[in-house]
Amino acid sequence: MVFEKRCSRVVGIGGTLRRSSSSLGAPRRALSAAEEAGAEVELFDLRELGLPMYEPGRALDDYGPEVRQFIEALREADALILSTAAYHGTLAGVTKNALDFTQFLARDERPYLAGRVVGLISTSGGERAAANTTDAMVHVVHALRGVVAPQIVTIGGARKRFDDEGNITDEGSGRRLDSLGRLVVEMAEGLGPDRGCGDRGSGDRRAEAVGVGV
Repeated sequence: MVFEKRCSRVVGIGGTLRRSSSSLGAPRRALSAAEEAGAEVELFDLRELGLPMYEPGRALDDYGPEVRQFIEALREADALILSTAAYHGTLAGVTKNALDFTQFLARDERPYLAGRVVGLISTSGGERAAANTTDAMVHVVHALRGVVAPQIVTIGGARKRFDDEGNITDEGSGRRLDSLGRLVVEMAEGLGPDRGCGDRGSGDRRAEAVGVGV
């Protein structure tokens, strides 16, 4: 008997308000591995996306199209790769603000990030700050009912491991990001429903990115 290969959608979220952020280059590398593993991938650069501050009680229709596009991508995702810079021992403000918009998924059949695998990445200038930040990320994902992938990538001393364009130059870190990308696809295919790659109702967004190429 031949089974049709399932096609998972993996959404990456990364970047800060600084150009060429290492927290954007890291998920870009991981998403490339996820795509090679057969997933459809989409990357959101939080700097280019320019989400406004989340306002509790404000209707989705009152926000711009970038918010609706972001929410729809999360709704269709089977897995996420979430990357943040470590700011003062926790998530960057733009990362936390982006996650606050998952409130618009609260009444879905799969509320918030329920049933979605989330791979976590944290980058920092120091060697220990990234590890502290991932603890906060785990708590946030659990609060949103997501499934944290057992491999978490922390990259300290980012200035030595990324070039001026935000691309990873350290091969050890690069291999760990590759492994994370493959892992979230494997887990998503294990947890998600059977479907073919052509079953998406909103069209094929393979390797599409918002603001930056994958």
